[in-house]
Formats: sequence, structure tokens, C-alpha cells
Amino acid sequence: MSKFTFISHLSLLTLGAVLTAVTAEAAPKSAFEASKGLSDTAPSPQQLAQVTSVSQLSDVQPTDWAFQALQSLVERYGCIAGYPDGTFRGNNFMTRYEFAAGLNACLDQIVAITGGGSDLDPSDLATIRRLQEEFSAELLSLRGRVDRLEARTSELEANQFSTTTKLEGEAIFALANVFDSTLDNNETVFQQRVRLNFVSSFTGQDRLLTRLQVGNSVPFGTTGDNQGLNFGPSGEGV
Repeated sequence: MSKFTFISHLSLLTLGAVLTAVTAEAAPKSAFEASKGLSDTAPSPQQLAQVTSVSQLSDVQPTDWAFQALQSLVERYGCIAGYPDGTFRGNNFMTRYEFAAGLNACLDQIVAITGGGSDLDPSDLATIRRLQEEFSAELLSLRGRVDRLEARTSELEANQFSTTTKLEGEAIFALANVFDSTLDNNETVFQQRVRLNFVSSFTGQDRLLTRLQVGNSVPFGTTGDNQGLNFGPSGEGV
């Protein structure tokens, strides 16, 4: 082997060692950068806390513990009327909000029956607390909706005005004539007039009058000082 050839082989070995060292040094850096990039895009604990649990997306089945626990409370305290035949029909599934509505109604009834819950059985109290914890989000949402509905109802009750119509009646019967010194061919007559008035209001600030009238009253056609009892169809006189 010549000296030139030996130097060439040595140069190649040296170059290969340098490339291997560079590659080995660069690899951990690349892995670190990749892991750093992943850590930068990872969700924060607050974001993870906002993710809805899979259990909160599923319906409440008759075989679930919560369903059976509520059914037991219903049977013990009669806190839900159920269907007209008096059954709870525990073979039907419910959404979580339907279940929460039933649970909320049952809790209110239990509190009323037991005098604030002081006489509640300890095992039932533990069951209720567990149900409240498991369906806390649905109960909170339900009560928020109920509060908003109650506020709207109170506002409507305070500002409501229903359309009203009042019926008024009037009947007049009278002997009428003109009494003065002039002979004008007027005769004493028996006059009558009957009215039915419908007074309506739509807002409390308006007034609509609808009138039905019948009678034989006719103005006498004179302007004397004393016309006796004289009334016409448009309201003259009485």
C-alpha cells in the first residue's frame, strides 16, 4: 500500500467520524426542539377542565346507578307523581337534563316532607349528595333557567294588562211634552230609550265605546225655556 493510499483511507475514516459525531449531536437537539414544540401547543389545565366528560354526554339508562337511586327515592318519598297510572316507568331512558329536572323536583318534595331534611335517613342523604355531585352541572343550568323564567313571570305580572270590556245598560221611560204659552201642536207622549254600552280597553290608556240603542224619542223641535222631559236619540235632554 502506498503512502498516498494510506493517507486517503485515513482521511475518509476521519471524515466519517466527524459526520457521525455531528449527526449524533444534532439528533438530541432536534428531538428537544420537537418536544418543545409539542409542549408549546399542549392545552393548559384550564382548557382541559373545560372539556366535557364523556359521561356527561350520555343518557341515563335504567341500569345506571343514578337512575335506580332516583327510582328508590321516588318509591320511598313519593316525590314524583309519575304517569297517570301512578308508575314511574323505570324502563325508559332519560336525558341528563330530564333526569336533573326529576331530581330537582324530588329534592324539593323531600325537603317539604321531611321538614327541611332534618329527619332524612342518613343513607338517603348520602345518596342525594352523590346525585347532586354527579349532576351538579345540569342542576345548576336548570335552576338558572328557572330563575330567568321566574324573573320574566314576575315582570309580566307587574306589567300585564288584559283586554277588558265593561257592559253598561240604561233604560229610560218618560212622559214628555213642551210646557209654555205657545200652541205649537205638540202633544204629551210616552218616550222610551234603551242603551247597551260596551266600554273596552286594550292597554289601560285607551277607551273604545260600542253602543246599541233602541227607542222612540224624537226632539220636539223647539227651544223654549221649559221643555219638560225631552231626550233625543243622540243624547239631547236626559
